[in-house]
Amino acid sequence: MPASPPGGAGIALKASMYRHALFVLLACAACRLVSPPVVPIDPVVDFAAHVEHDRIVVDRLPDGNRGVVEAPGWFRSGGAPTFVLTRDGQTVAGLWLTAPATVQVRASRSRTAPVTATIEPSWDDNAIRLAMRPPDGPSLRTDTFQRTAMGGGPPVLTRNAQTSLDVRGTYRAAVRDASGAEAGWLRVKISPYQESPRIYNRDKGTAGPLQQSVPMGR
Repeated sequence: MPASPPGGAGIALKASMYRHALFVLLACAACRLVSPPVVPIDPVVDFAAHVEHDRIVVDRLPDGNRGVVEAPGWFRSGGAPTFVLTRDGQTVAGLWLTAPATVQVRASRSRTAPVTATIEPSWDDNAIRLAMRPPDGPSLRTDTFQRTAMGGGPPVLTRNAQTSLDVRGTYRAAVRDASGAEAGWLRVKISPYQESPRIYNRDKGTAGPLQQSVPMGR
């Protein structure tokens, strides 16, 4: 497998992959969230989120509520989650980054709480795909994230990108059920010239399959 880009570019791309895995996990949630939306919301989506400084703000869920995923504090003690998902000021779930782009979610901040979902990456010539695995029930997988408008970088979201300039653009990935049938799509927009450097969406048709696969925070 080709090595990741060196130096700052490699760190930036790894951070980007972490955020994409968190996006898929958050898209599975149906919880009340806080923080006013500052990014326009596409009317065809029922999930919208964006990066805001060092946290991810969820602007819309199917029930119309909002929330935040962020680090639990300035210092992370042993066994504490990497991030927590909150709604109405209350913790909904703890999120542990167990490997690059791999997220394990538990029902609370406790390391002994039940695992409710795992998001795992796979690589197609270094282009990322994501699998959403509940502890029981059907899993879902994405296709690779395809650039929707050509020009300026690789045609897919990939670790082969050499600089942050290469990953700028809008990408979309189909979500597929266990039979391979398309169940919806996920989308990420990456640019320093929009309201947020990372904007995440899912289409309305994806809500049912995702919530059945990863019933977190309902």
